Amino acid sequence: MAPADPDPPILRFVNSVTDDGKTRRQNAFADGAGLVAMLVAAGLVPRGTPAPGAGQTAALIGLREVAYAVLSALAAGRRPGREEALSLEAATKSALQDAAFALRPGGMEIAPGPLGGIHDRLALALFDLLRRPDLDRLRECRRCTHLFLDHGRGQGRRWCSMARCGNRAKVETFRARQRATG
Repeated sequence: MAPADPDPPILRFVNSVTDDGKTRRQNAFADGAGLVAMLVAAGLVPRGTPAPGAGQTAALIGLREVAYAVLSALAAGRRPGREEALSLEAATKSALQDAAFALRPGGMEIAPGPLGGIHDRLALALFDLLRRPDLDRLRECRRCTHLFLDHGRGQGRRWCSMARCGNRAKVETFRARQRATG
């Protein structure tokens, strides 16, 4: 059996929170340099990308939260909020204005233009995610806010990963059963 397709790298950015609940208050990075290191590891920005300042980091976190709001709504089968959808649309349009287009045998490739920084790269990656034919398989973890594409068979995944949330959920269920019978 082949391993499941990994999630698109942009979901690593959208999921860059570490809190275990649904609050999204704790970033998985300490500062702009940590954010860039995470984005380089995900393949979203090239090595040598300068770390954003505090204002740029705040704008990137804003983009992340807008993307989360839109994607979370889509995963739940709801219409995204108007403000969030318009904000994501504006970010995408801005990135596309300066984008470089290249025709390849497999189709057209859209890449950030010469002025495209981290924000444009992330907006274009979100644009690619939203155009995926398997976006209807987007799910949100029951325990935390992490999003993933569920390509499994059967009932489907309920957690972002067994290590992060699945084991905790199973332990809680087991303990609840023990208390009920004991």
